[in-house]
Amino acid sequence: PWKEGDDEALRDPAVRSKIRARIFFAYTSNQISCGQREVIKFLVQHKMVDVIVTTAGGIEEDIIKCFEPTYMGDFKLSGKELRKKGINRI
Repeated sequence: PWKEGDDEALRDPAVRSKIRARIFFAYTSNQISCGQREVIKFLVQHKMVDVIVTTAGGIEEDIIKCFEPTYMGDFKLSGKELRKKGINRI
């Protein structure tokens, strides 16, 4: 409800009913590499967020990617089994 001291332009209930809060979703880049990409994708596809704010990436991931060989894996693979083969996840 409008109260004394509020913006006069917002006094009309019809105007107020058209105002919608914006949802900002912020996350660090490691959320993608740790397996949260499907959650983020769901939120975006279902229009549950209005704005996405993220970082450019963690330096450790960039350094790891400079060393060869690197492989594109699957989040469903067993980390324990990969480690036995000398393969580390980022």
